[in-house]
Amino acid sequence: MVCYGLQNRRMDMGEMNGVNVSEMDMHEFAMFCKKCNERWNNPQTEAERLVYEIMGNKKRKTNQEWLDLHKEVQEFLKSATEEDRNLIGGYTESLCMICSTIKEGLL
Repeated sequence: MVCYGLQNRRMDMGEMNGVNVSEMDMHEFAMFCKKCNERWNNPQTEAERLVYEIMGNKKRKTNQEWLDLHKEVQEFLKSATEEDRNLIGGYTESLCMICSTIKEGLL
């Protein structure tokens, strides 16, 4: 199950593992989503910060900022722990697609 925040951002982070949201009532689910949003809006680790940047962080990025972020993520992944790789892994595909589009001159 994926939790969507106020801005329809995907919130499927590691702490959702083991949580069965289908057994929650609406209030519990809303509180769970609020907790997820608070965590992503206040990243505690470098991996969380990078995911927050990829997800848009409420700021529109220039093409160069996307390309710079792509390089930053590549460097981070060279020495990242398996846990950090798992956390950021699902978001790198989107980042790669955006950067490919920029490099091909389509964006």
